[in-house]
Amino acid sequence: MSSYDKIMRAVEELAAQYPLDQISYSSIAKRADVHWTTVRRQLGSKEELQELLSRWQEQQGKLHSDTRTRVMDAAIRVFAMHGYSGATLDQVALEAGQTKSVVYWHFTNKDDLYLAVCERNLKQQAVALPMLIQEIVQSEDRVQALSAWLRGHMEESILLPRRSLLFFDVYTLSREPETREKISRLFEEFNKTVIRLFQSLQEQGMIRKDLPPHSLAVYVQTVLSGLVLPLLMEPKEREIEEIAQDIAKLLWSSLTIA
Repeated sequence: MSSYDKIMRAVEELAAQYPLDQISYSSIAKRADVHWTTVRRQLGSKEELQELLSRWQEQQGKLHSDTRTRVMDAAIRVFAMHGYSGATLDQVALEAGQTKSVVYWHFTNKDDLYLAVCERNLKQQAVALPMLIQEIVQSEDRVQALSAWLRGHMEESILLPRRSLLFFDVYTLSREPETREKISRLFEEFNKTVIRLFQSLQEQGMIRKDLPPHSLAVYVQTVLSGLVLPLLMEPKEREIEEIAQDIAKLLWSSLTIA
């Protein structure tokens, strides 16, 4: 059986058992016994994956997503398309196939909806990140594994530029100080997960120990965030593979060479 056939069988099995927001590249890869980058290469972006899963569930009559989840999934697509300032709850309701009153039943306003989306996304990342890092450090060629992940990150930034800048958009444009404070607290909790991961890698002797894990976590996240803006200002898809490879070499060497 080809990798594609194994992946599609895994997609069908998982879609029959779980809601969309509980199915990821990693869970499909584990079920299909392939690397997660192979899954992404075969199935495309996360949005394309969600569309595939949703279409399969609809065809089989096995929609697992509750209304709140469907509204949040729709909000991600609307925010990515229109940006935070341009998105409206009317658009979210239309995208979710619901009335606006249903959206208001679950969320007080656009800020409340965004915060819920942000919290869910960060929790999913906190679960997926340890598996991703484990896959990278266990790879025979760690730089190549890191490069493959960076390439996916960069490609997604070009395909969905508004989504890549959404956090900055919300943080700077929201009129509510309380919203910005809540966003900060969410990311503070997520950063604790990242810091613990770096501490674990240090204890395993995988990365340098002469710097505190907090500093390493800030450094890596700064590099990843900094990759987005140059790509959006001058996207050159042909150079992505080369840039991803070079950044992976620089990043890994800076983490392992004291």
